[in-house]
Amino acid sequence: MQLLIAHGNATSRLALRRVAAGLLVSDLEVIESGEGIETLEMLLAADSPALAVVDWDLPGCDGPELCRLVRAYREAGPPYMILLARSGYRLAEGLEAGADDCVRTPAQGDELQARINVGRRFAALPWERVTQATTGDAQPSPEREIHLVPELDAQRSPDDVGLDGDVTLPGGSSELKSVLVVQ
Repeated sequence: MQLLIAHGNATSRLALRRVAAGLLVSDLEVIESGEGIETLEMLLAADSPALAVVDWDLPGCDGPELCRLVRAYREAGPPYMILLARSGYRLAEGLEAGADDCVRTPAQGDELQARINVGRRFAALPWERVTQATTGDAQPSPEREIHLVPELDAQRSPDDVGLDGDVTLPGGSSELKSVLVVQ
């Protein structure tokens, strides 16, 4: 799995590379970019990195704009983009632009490592199946069966299901359209 570090400052890229090296995972290959357009090309390529740590002030194409452009091309799935924001920037603006996570800088190394690990879990999901399921192109597989979660199914009664199909769970009034487990 590739991690792209996109920052205009070479010293900052080195520091971020050291943080990534501290993860002690053998499957993480770190690549770098110091310029926005190059970063955009890398993230839109067919063999794009699954993770990206992107500086808000990336020269040539700033972080929020880069996130908007990538999400316009890839609505779901990788790359998982972590946007680095200095104080004074609105984290909500970065998330609204399409970043999966925003981190206020300077950040603690262990916090950034934890966020990269979240991105690794996200990127490791079976996105080709998720994309097929949302577009309706998924074909049922005989080795996979879909079941209601037994614990939830056993706890509800016919009175818990409203006319619109919403389910009220014991102990709360949570709406639940469907709870499925793929086995």
